[in-house]
Amino acid sequence: MLNDAGFESYIVGGAVRDLVMGKIPHDYDVTTSAMPEETVGIMEANGIEVIPTGIKHGTVTAVIEGNPVEITTFRIDGDYRDSRHPENVTFTRDIGGDVARRDITINAMYLDKDGAVTDKVGGLEDIRTKTIRAVGDADARFNEDALRILRCLRFSAQLGFGIEKDTFAAMEKAAPLLHNISGERIAAELNSLVVSPFATGVIRRSVAILAYIIPELKDCEGFNQKSAYHDKDVLEHTLAVLDNIPADGSGKRDLCLALAALFHDIGKPACFYTDISGTGHMKGHPEVSAKICERVLLELRYSNEVREETVRLVRYHDYYVNPSRSSVHRMMCNCGPEFLKKLAILQRADLLAHSFSGMKRLTLLSEIIETAKEIENSGAVFRASDLAISGKDVLDLGVQPGPQVGRILEAAFDDYVNGLVPNDRDSLLELIRRRQG
Repeated sequence: MLNDAGFESYIVGGAVRDLVMGKIPHDYDVTTSAMPEETVGIMEANGIEVIPTGIKHGTVTAVIEGNPVEITTFRIDGDYRDSRHPENVTFTRDIGGDVARRDITINAMYLDKDGAVTDKVGGLEDIRTKTIRAVGDADARFNEDALRILRCLRFSAQLGFGIEKDTFAAMEKAAPLLHNISGERIAAELNSLVVSPFATGVIRRSVAILAYIIPELKDCEGFNQKSAYHDKDVLEHTLAVLDNIPADGSGKRDLCLALAALFHDIGKPACFYTDISGTGHMKGHPEVSAKICERVLLELRYSNEVREETVRLVRYHDYYVNPSRSSVHRMMCNCGPEFLKKLAILQRADLLAHSFSGMKRLTLLSEIIETAKEIENSGAVFRASDLAISGKDVLDLGVQPGPQVGRILEAAFDDYVNGLVPNDRDSLLELIRRRQG
């Protein structure tokens, strides 16, 4: 439609990169020489709904068959004063100026309606050589928008591309500017990084950058645990644990498990001491790590759901319950069956990253997992409210209404979990009758 009206227009950005790499894009962005009001007029003339999502910066969203497509006028960005947003933008009819403002070469290619790619900055070659490279002056690109630093790390983790040395040097130099970026934007990039297939190599190379977000990560680098249970320093152990978190069919890890792997031992340097023999000890490190994790996730404004589950995983990662049925059932009641499954995944990943001596608890973990499966498969319940009796049944036994009813149910539930009585209505009522005398 834009071309038919006499304007240049192209698919731009990640969609072009994905198409060149043989992938199906998640969405499509369009750039055009048409001014925003001209774009709106063309869309409306063709019966297309238009939403002026960012019209001040030249962007409108066309909704086509329920799918949003952002259409942005060629533009040149003005000065950046907050390390994130340009103070102003200047619209242009020249695509060359628009190319120059983009972040990395593989995101700066354009595809016309006939399928021809316009590449003015070497993006095709960088895809061929698997390279992340800034467009133009790397220092300028990251000083303009510090979030681009994390975007580069994220693309490297997702695609397995290396970061060109001058680009990486500029990223390290500009890293202090990350303090100017909102927690939510940092969290979005960090999330995509840690769940990606090549995350560990990227984290290993970029500790100095990520330390502006997670300062304690720097302390883990090269930290000798001086323990027979560990043959790696804290950082390398952490990365091995992250590598051991299984991925789904799309190659991504569970977010809470990936974050928990990253933070699970981050408190070790703060807890470390050696005994008279020179052996290292880090008692209490799960709680210290959990506090660091909670602080960082609060600073980055994570949702309560993600923060609470991740912190809980970190707090319990070194806790192994007795594999007896009653003990495992009790923990499933306290934490929930699904949480216990996730915790077991983290614990297994952790144990596999230990030295041979440190893997001895794998047998214990297997027993816990098997017991939990047996409990769940038996149709067990995990709350007093799910017992085969209710408060009304207790009242029918002659118990006076009030808090005592709840206490009786909880006591019966405890006996059920401890294996003293089955979850059977008659058996539970008989137990209560005996207790009531």
